[in-house]
Amino acid sequence: GWMLSYRYMNMQMDGMRSGTKRVNSQNVFAANYAVAPENMTMGMHMLGMMYAPTDQLTLIAMASYIDTTMNHRVNPVVAGMINGGDSGFTTESSGFGDIKLGALYRFYLEGTSKAHFGSGLSRPHGSIDEKDETPAMGGRQRQLLPAPMQLGSGTIDLLPSLSYVQQFTDWSWGAQASGVIRLEDENDNNYRLGNKFELLSWAGYNLSEWLGINGGLSYTYTGELKGNQKGVGTAGPMGRRSVTTAFSDNYGGERIDVIFGINLLKPTGFLKGHRLAFDLRLPLWRDLNGYQLESDSVLTLGWQKAF
Repeated sequence: GWMLSYRYMNMQMDGMRSGTKRVNSQNVFAANYAVAPENMTMGMHMLGMMYAPTDQLTLIAMASYIDTTMNHRVNPVVAGMINGGDSGFTTESSGFGDIKLGALYRFYLEGTSKAHFGSGLSRPHGSIDEKDETPAMGGRQRQLLPAPMQLGSGTIDLLPSLSYVQQFTDWSWGAQASGVIRLEDENDNNYRLGNKFELLSWAGYNLSEWLGINGGLSYTYTGELKGNQKGVGTAGPMGRRSVTTAFSDNYGGERIDVIFGINLLKPTGFLKGHRLAFDLRLPLWRDLNGYQLESDSVLTLGWQKAF
């Protein structure tokens, strides 16, 4: 059969972190940077389609639309030279992201337990050439934005996964290992995002026929960005570095999140078979390379309908 899905994800990032410690913009300026990110909001709309030609095989396609805003603070020592004396500025980008195609294969089914292997490719449909006005000597100029503000990776990426689920009458539990492996050395702008690995475990309980709750833990490792971002300036005034996001040593790290979720499934009536899901991720621990914005929350709202 077929299944359609829509998900909206909202990620909030506020404040900087270096290693396991929270830092402020003054710490970043003291490390010889001219600009420090302050906060970032990303909204992503995801439309998915699944088709199962057999009980064991499911084919998947997903497209996304991304809207990102990042606020920055300018080092007061150089604000008059590059930003007309203003203490900060904002950059924005929006558009379609990369397209993901893949498949899930159920290779184990025994009683209440089952396991799936997943494989897919992310095709570089999202733009890596997004621009906005940023500070420069002589006034603001429309310039290429760093990687966190781009809409895609610019590379073909492999998306492997392995999942195990055990379902009982009223509760279930499961675990999943997944990754994002960059298959190219660099994109058209001479850099490559880091590989990513996630290990996720969860348990769920059905409070009623139509209402379920779940919770879990997630460990995520992200590698450093490789290469230099062509078109993104690295030199600031007075011998300073420009902005933290222009440098590869400020990418990657490890994190552990706690997850809370609610699932609603209408069993009868006009909305029969429509599933709604709410998922909130909150950080428990983070160890980030260099100086980076830290993620404070990721909220995902989803809808599914099988035909």
